[in-house]
Amino acid sequence: MKIIRASEKHTHGNQTFHVEILYPGTNLGKNDTGFLTIGRIDHALFKPPGLVPMHPHQNDEIFSYIRSGKMVHLDSTDKKEHLNNSYMMLMNAGSGVSHEESAEEDVEMLQIFMRPSENDLPPQVQFHQFESIFSENIWRLVAGNRADSSLKLRVETNIFDIRLQKDKIVEVPEGNEKVINFIYCFNGEIKIGNEIIAKGDSVILEENLFLEAIKESDLVLFQIKKEAKYSNTGMFSGNKLN
Repeated sequence: MKIIRASEKHTHGNQTFHVEILYPGTNLGKNDTGFLTIGRIDHALFKPPGLVPMHPHQNDEIFSYIRSGKMVHLDSTDKKEHLNNSYMMLMNAGSGVSHEESAEEDVEMLQIFMRPSENDLPPQVQFHQFESIFSENIWRLVAGNRADSSLKLRVETNIFDIRLQKDKIVEVPEGNEKVINFIYCFNGEIKIGNEIIAKGDSVILEENLFLEAIKESDLVLFQIKKEAKYSNTGMFSGNKLN
């Protein structure tokens, strides 16, 4: 088990747009700022009248995982959508797509930059209406490369979420020895073994351990195939720190 604490993230922004950026590879002492298929994870607070102007993306798989608030997405494919905590978006940037974002209500979200299996794939933008905001005490597949994924990633990784109620205990979804589990604590506090994982912390598990909620907790799980093929040259997911 390896732990990356929230205090190790890089903080940027102002009163309308504040972001804490997790470069997991850097925190693990690697030259690569990403960790396998995860390029980076931005934990963002976005408030009206905040606007992120039209900007390009290339060779990234970008999952807008919203937990509260509302925002507007506009992109170069002429799609305009109002996103919230049950209507979410995945941009498969591929050879190139541009978009802008504006806050309608105070937003707290993760902007997750995944690494595609190969560069310059056809660009596309996906949206999905989930039946509920939270999945209480049961892991929910929210994006991935499985056939039953609501939002499709073009890399061998599956992303799950769960709202774990206080004192509840859960295991990660059944995988195998070829999978690495990367857990991000969006809210709350959990216990894994003898370690306490709090809001903004991440943990890498290769063994199958129980997760116990010390208080109500929202967790995001990345199940990554160890031998997954991925590109590390994406516009954001391939970034290297100087």
